[in-house]
Amino acid sequence: MEADGSRQGEVSSALGSQQYPHVALSVYNCLFVVRVRTSKTSETNESVRTKHDGDAMAFDQALVPQSLEDVKARYGSWTAMSIHLGGGRYTLTPPQADRRLKRFVQMVADLAGKPLDKLRVLDLACLEGHYAIEFALHGAQSVGIEGREANIEKARCVQKELSLTNVEFYQDDVRNLTREKYGGFDVVICAGILYHLDTPDVFDVVKSIYSVCDRLAIFETFVSLRDTHPFEYDGKKYWGLHYKEHDESDSTEKKSKKYWSSIDNTRSVWLTHASLCNLLNHVGFTSVYQCHNPSLVGLLQDRLTYVAIKGTKAQVRSSPITEELSDEDWPRQEHRQFSEAQRQRGPVWRFLKRFLPAGAKDLIKPLLRALGVMAPTTRERPKDGAI
Repeated sequence: MEADGSRQGEVSSALGSQQYPHVALSVYNCLFVVRVRTSKTSETNESVRTKHDGDAMAFDQALVPQSLEDVKARYGSWTAMSIHLGGGRYTLTPPQADRRLKRFVQMVADLAGKPLDKLRVLDLACLEGHYAIEFALHGAQSVGIEGREANIEKARCVQKELSLTNVEFYQDDVRNLTREKYGGFDVVICAGILYHLDTPDVFDVVKSIYSVCDRLAIFETFVSLRDTHPFEYDGKKYWGLHYKEHDESDSTEKKSKKYWSSIDNTRSVWLTHASLCNLLNHVGFTSVYQCHNPSLVGLLQDRLTYVAIKGTKAQVRSSPITEELSDEDWPRQEHRQFSEAQRQRGPVWRFLKRFLPAGAKDLIKPLLRALGVMAPTTRERPKDGAI
């Protein structure tokens, strides 16, 4: 799978600067991971590099085209990633700014709990490798995984142009991601990939991201606004929609040239916001946040950015009854409630509210709530099945 670099989503919460030297996190379609360099990490990374030294898909200096012109002649022009090569040259002309790149760098700088040059980062379904290269330029140890040969060769070409020795690119399917194969990462960036996966792959990949993640995972993806299809996984029910990726008659070659579609599956699944949040909780992430700033003004509102933290469950000490609460899944359809102060009321309502006796109001309120004129109380909120 490759990352879709066309549009973006949102993040809102700030986390503390606690250190998590060996905690794992996972994310979206285009997965980008960073990992803290501890002694244990260094040993693991060395074993991973050794394992890939004999891998035909691993980076080989002799296989890298000698110039951008060679790459363009063989694989075509860059499709999305506008990377500066020095001397005013960019991979994409005219050069294009990427607000999502700016957002990801700021998120990682704020939340990773380590300097950027102490991290190991994974860019999953990296397309032309921009995020992996960006973090390598900051001194991080970066890994990019991408399924299409054209994209991986473009990424390797930029690596050569910039003389980067701290980034590695592998042509592989994101569905093959395991800790045994690639090691662990401080940060995983999964951007533009989840919504290109069908079931059960979309669930398996999120679980794999969690397994390789040591601190945080960024998921940037489309979410479904409709809950038209149910999906079962590990005894849980999730909701979303089916999306067509290819025609059933498309050949393997034709699919491979559709850079903004899946590698092979003819349809994919878009999960609802509630289902995605529940899935991240079910696989083990201790908290999930949606990003709002840095902003992505003017982009599609159904493409969102989340950060999932792989931490340790915190204990509540001042309220045993609160500590006993179990995690509650977000319902399939959330019954949104607002303060009564936000409701616009007409003059008749305001007159009755002001002059009716309290006893008369108490008699009328249940009827108004039943009719939907007034919001239900918390204990009257309708219950729904788990997502």
